Amino acid sequence: MSKILKIANSLQTKLIVSFVALIVVIAGGTYLYTFDQTKRALLQGTQDDLAQIIGVASTQFTAQEIDQIGQFKPGDDQTPAYVAIKTKLQKMRSASPNVSNFYIMQIQGDKVVFIVDDAEDQPALVGEVYEKPEARVFSANQSTQVSENLYTDEFGTFLSGYAPIQGTSGSSALIIGADILADTVVQRENFIGNTIYFVMGFAILIAGVIIGLFSLTIIRDIKKLNRVAEKISMGDTDVAVDVHRRDEIGDLASSFGRMVASLKIMMSADSQPEPTKPESKGN
Repeated sequence: MSKILKIANSLQTKLIVSFVALIVVIAGGTYLYTFDQTKRALLQGTQDDLAQIIGVASTQFTAQEIDQIGQFKPGDDQTPAYVAIKTKLQKMRSASPNVSNFYIMQIQGDKVVFIVDDAEDQPALVGEVYEKPEARVFSANQSTQVSENLYTDEFGTFLSGYAPIQGTSGSSALIIGADILADTVVQRENFIGNTIYFVMGFAILIAGVIIGLFSLTIIRDIKKLNRVAEKISMGDTDVAVDVHRRDEIGDLASSFGRMVASLKIMMSADSQPEPTKPESKGN
């Protein structure tokens, strides 16, 4: 137990713990700031990619296809024209690995209804009302819009992009949408976070090793000086100060060396017998 306490109270332990704690605090703050900024940049990059994808997708329809889409009504989901548009959306999705879903909607006053949905399982039906549309959807008939952040609706949590289907002059009531699953965005964020965490952890480990080695040399030389001081306190001046450094500890070692030399001179002078005075002869 006493050995553990001695190690815990040693200067080396205190130096290592102090420096590592300082590095952890600095690295932790750097990690949080870097991760936050990286997440923002990653989200912005994903939004830019999604805006580009949906912008290109909106130009892939012919005038005839646009007319057909505008005429779809409930129950047309099995017609050849509908199946052809859905198949086209699915092919566009296969060319965009991060996109989980393409769909076409129509703005009807203050409502948004689905026209074509490329999902294989439980797709939105023709004329189905979108219960929780983003506010940006209503601006998508004028220009490309992308979710400001991840949002949740009745279908799940996504980052979505919307664009007016080109081919008509002015604004368009038909909107094409694309979703990127939240899991995809979160996986990207986690990858970045884990990478930064690994780099920071490795840097802390290397710094700890360097500090440990540095403090080890300091403690080693201090112990040498301590042993010299103990021998001197016991009257042994036949000691050598074997510490060679160019810092404050080196200066202290030099002072020890001079002190030992001075003590030797003083002790040598004290050990010499005093000269006897010659006896005086009487007259």
